[in-house]
Amino acid sequence: MKISKVLILVLLPTFMVFSSIISLAQEHDNHKEEKHDNGGHRISLIMANALIDNSFSNETNDLLIVPGFGLNYDYFINAKWGLGIHSDILIQQFKLEKHGHHDEEIVRENPIALCGMLLYKPHHRWTIFSGYGVELEKNENFQLIRLGAEYGIELPKNWELGFSLEFDFKPDAYNSLLFGIGFSKTFNNTSK
Repeated sequence: MKISKVLILVLLPTFMVFSSIISLAQEHDNHKEEKHDNGGHRISLIMANALIDNSFSNETNDLLIVPGFGLNYDYFINAKWGLGIHSDILIQQFKLEKHGHHDEEIVRENPIALCGMLLYKPHHRWTIFSGYGVELEKNENFQLIRLGAEYGIELPKNWELGFSLEFDFKPDAYNSLLFGIGFSKTFNNTSK
């Protein structure tokens, strides 16, 4: 089994369970100050690391860790549903092979991903999102499908500390798993 599949099967459930425990432990704070959220805007700046499977053959299990930054804009229509534009840039040049092409090597230099996102908040701390976009790079552009989750901790003055986990599936190229931490500023229509 390749490393990327092991990472997805092990790290994703671990992240979800750990975050759920934190959420349940902080549940009692939510009843002290109840907010009625009518939607609003959110801008996020994220620092992340992308884990990329770099196996050039079945005999190797190399894994690249590539640093990156993200800038996201989200508009929440109501307390549960939102739309967003998510962008990120990986700040490194790296080589890897295409899906199913064991002898075709591609070089990526500072690729930028842009995605239109659909967001759902099943809980006020959790956001689940998915979307479609493109990864732009000077040598070759790729389509991508992004799935992810974010756990947010409210800070004073409409700031939020967020932890995100995203999976980018690029059918014509390679997959990546991104772990990020960031700060968000919300401009919402909230009444107490």
